[in-house]
Amino acid sequence: LEGNENFMANIEDISEAAADLGVKKGARDSAEVTITDNDSVQVNFSPTIYTVSEDGESVELMLVASGPAPFHYSVTVDTFDGTADDGSDYIGGSFQVEFPAGSTTASLSVPILDDILLEENEWFGGLLSVIGVDGVMAGPDNMANVTVLDNEGDIFVEFENSFYSFNEDVGDGILTLVASAPAPAGGYSVEVSFADGTAGSPGDYSGATQTVFFPEGARSVILRTY
Repeated sequence: LEGNENFMANIEDISEAAADLGVKKGARDSAEVTITDNDSVQVNFSPTIYTVSEDGESVELMLVASGPAPFHYSVTVDTFDGTADDGSDYIGGSFQVEFPAGSTTASLSVPILDDILLEENEWFGGLLSVIGVDGVMAGPDNMANVTVLDNEGDIFVEFENSFYSFNEDVGDGILTLVASAPAPAGGYSVEVSFADGTAGSPGDYSGATQTVFFPEGARSVILRTY
């Protein structure tokens, strides 16, 4: 790839014989001729598939040109949402990626946003385009896919406190269960059982096993003992 090239053609002196016939140079006594380069550079994502944890801060998208160009140019990468949302799962947009003269590689860093939600792995994409650069075009691998792995993992449910104390005339004793992350869609249930100490069921409290439901988004629920 060398880019388009040009040369000039000029009308020089008019011969004496032509001048005798009234031949003179016109106003356009020169012309520029452009030789269009028929070689081209293709720019692709390489690789096209990426995986990053949502606490990974950013993902580096790699772009590779099929050959060096003798001039500086830029390409455009536009991100688009899949199941991941721009602004809440990653910071997207339209980015200009620069290739200095003679280079064949460049990269784009896309910030990844962490959250506290327990959710499925999500994805977003990047689309590569080249506009207005002679001899440079987007190749067939012009789309990248980024999978963002959820880092919340297991949800841990526990009592808010290790010790509770109630007067025997309180009526209901309230225990609080807390979770390490919000409940996912559909929620979930846990069972709480009781075991006698010096207090006995049913004389001092109700010791029947209870099912406690965490609705979607909940991180705490209360449990009543009687």
